[in-house]
Amino acid sequence: MQPLACLNLLLLLWDILPVTLSLSTCKTIDMEQIRKKRIEAIRGQILSKLKLSSPPEAQQVTVTNEVMVLYNSTRELLETEQPLAPTTQEDYYAKEVHRFDTLGDKPGNRGQGE
Repeated sequence: MQPLACLNLLLLLWDILPVTLSLSTCKTIDMEQIRKKRIEAIRGQILSKLKLSSPPEAQQVTVTNEVMVLYNSTRELLETEQPLAPTTQEDYYAKEVHRFDTLGDKPGNRGQGE
Protein backbone atom coordinates (compact mmCIF):
# COMPACT_ATOMS: atom_id res chain seq x y z
CA MET A 1 0.00 0.00 0.00
CA GLN A 2 1.28 3.46 -0.77
CA PRO A 3 2.19 5.76 2.13
CA LEU A 4 -0.22 8.43 0.89
CA ALA A 5 -3.10 5.94 0.78
CA CYS A 6 -2.30 4.79 4.35
CA LEU A 7 -2.26 8.39 5.52
CA ASN A 8 -5.62 9.09 3.85
CA LEU A 9 -7.12 5.96 5.42
CA LEU A 10 -5.80 6.96 8.82
CA LEU A 11 -7.24 10.48 8.50
CA LEU A 12 -10.58 9.07 7.38
CA LEU A 13 -10.70 6.76 10.41
CA TRP A 14 -9.76 9.68 12.66
CA ASP A 15 -12.67 11.73 11.25
CA ILE A 16 -15.16 8.87 11.65
CA LEU A 17 -14.17 8.07 15.26
CA PRO A 18 -16.37 10.72 17.00
CA VAL A 19 -19.36 9.70 14.88
CA THR A 20 -19.01 6.04 15.77
CA LEU A 21 -18.64 6.86 19.45
CA SER A 22 -21.78 8.99 19.42
CA LEU A 23 -23.80 6.17 17.82
CA SER A 24 -23.35 3.94 20.84
CA THR A 25 -26.62 3.93 22.80
CA CYS A 26 -25.52 1.44 25.43
CA LYS A 27 -25.26 2.85 28.91
CA THR A 28 -23.04 1.43 31.57
CA ILE A 29 -24.88 -0.31 34.36
CA ASP A 30 -24.23 0.96 37.85
CA MET A 31 -24.69 -2.17 39.98
CA GLU A 32 -24.53 -0.18 43.21
CA GLN A 33 -27.46 1.98 42.07
CA ILE A 34 -29.45 -1.13 41.12
CA ARG A 35 -28.72 -2.67 44.52
CA LYS A 36 -29.92 0.48 46.30
CA LYS A 37 -33.12 0.56 44.24
CA ARG A 38 -33.78 -3.09 45.03
CA ILE A 39 -33.28 -2.50 48.75
CA GLU A 40 -35.69 0.44 48.62
CA ALA A 41 -38.26 -1.71 46.82
CA ILE A 42 -37.97 -4.45 49.43
CA ARG A 43 -38.22 -1.90 52.24
CA GLY A 44 -41.40 -0.54 50.64
CA GLN A 45 -42.86 -4.04 50.37
CA ILE A 46 -42.14 -4.73 54.05
CA LEU A 47 -43.73 -1.44 55.12
CA SER A 48 -46.73 -2.18 52.92
CA LYS A 49 -47.10 -5.64 54.44
CA LEU A 50 -46.98 -4.11 57.93
CA LYS A 51 -49.49 -1.46 56.81
CA LEU A 52 -47.07 1.35 57.67
CA SER A 53 -46.44 4.44 55.57
CA SER A 54 -42.97 5.05 57.00
CA PRO A 55 -40.50 3.18 59.19
CA PRO A 56 -41.22 3.43 62.92
CA GLU A 57 -39.02 5.67 65.04
CA ALA A 58 -36.22 3.83 66.82
CA GLN A 59 -36.62 3.71 70.56
CA GLN A 60 -33.80 3.79 73.07
CA VAL A 61 -33.77 0.50 74.95
CA THR A 62 -31.88 -0.02 78.18
CA VAL A 63 -30.72 -3.51 79.00
CA THR A 64 -30.34 -4.56 82.62
CA ASN A 65 -27.15 -6.08 83.98
CA GLU A 66 -28.90 -9.41 84.55
CA VAL A 67 -29.74 -9.68 80.86
CA MET A 68 -26.19 -8.72 79.82
CA VAL A 69 -24.66 -11.28 82.20
CA LEU A 70 -26.98 -13.98 80.85
CA TYR A 71 -26.19 -12.99 77.26
CA ASN A 72 -22.43 -12.99 77.86
CA SER A 73 -22.49 -16.32 79.68
CA THR A 74 -24.51 -17.92 76.89
CA ARG A 75 -22.14 -16.49 74.31
CA GLU A 76 -19.10 -17.81 76.19
CA LEU A 77 -20.74 -21.21 76.53
CA LEU A 78 -21.38 -21.36 72.79
CA GLU A 79 -17.78 -20.39 72.05
CA THR A 80 -16.39 -23.12 74.33
CA GLU A 81 -18.67 -25.87 73.01
CA GLN A 82 -17.14 -28.14 70.48
CA PRO A 83 -18.72 -27.96 67.06
CA LEU A 84 -21.20 -30.68 66.23
CA ALA A 85 -19.72 -33.76 64.66
CA PRO A 86 -20.37 -33.86 60.95
CA THR A 87 -23.29 -36.11 60.21
CA THR A 88 -22.72 -39.11 58.04
CA GLN A 89 -24.90 -40.00 55.14
CA GLU A 90 -26.27 -42.88 57.19
CA ASP A 91 -27.47 -40.47 59.89
CA TYR A 92 -29.08 -38.23 57.28
CA TYR A 93 -31.71 -40.68 56.17
CA ALA A 94 -34.57 -42.00 58.29
CA LYS A 95 -34.14 -45.24 60.14
CA GLU A 96 -36.16 -48.28 59.27
CA VAL A 97 -38.88 -48.97 61.80
CA HIS A 98 -40.18 -52.48 62.40
CA ARG A 99 -43.70 -52.86 63.72
CA PHE A 100 -44.85 -55.94 65.55
CA ASP A 101 -48.57 -56.25 66.02
CA THR A 102 -49.57 -58.15 69.09
CA LEU A 103 -52.72 -60.08 69.52
CA GLY A 104 -55.03 -58.25 71.82
CA ASP A 105 -58.66 -57.35 72.21
CA LYS A 106 -59.15 -56.39 68.61
CA PRO A 107 -62.45 -57.50 67.06
CA GLY A 108 -60.70 -59.72 64.47
CA ASN A 109 -58.42 -61.41 67.04
CA ARG A 110 -60.94 -62.67 69.59
CA GLY A 111 -60.12 -66.01 71.00
CA GLN A 112 -56.69 -66.24 69.40
CA GLY A 113 -54.65 -64.68 72.22
CA GLU A 114 -56.43 -66.33 75.14
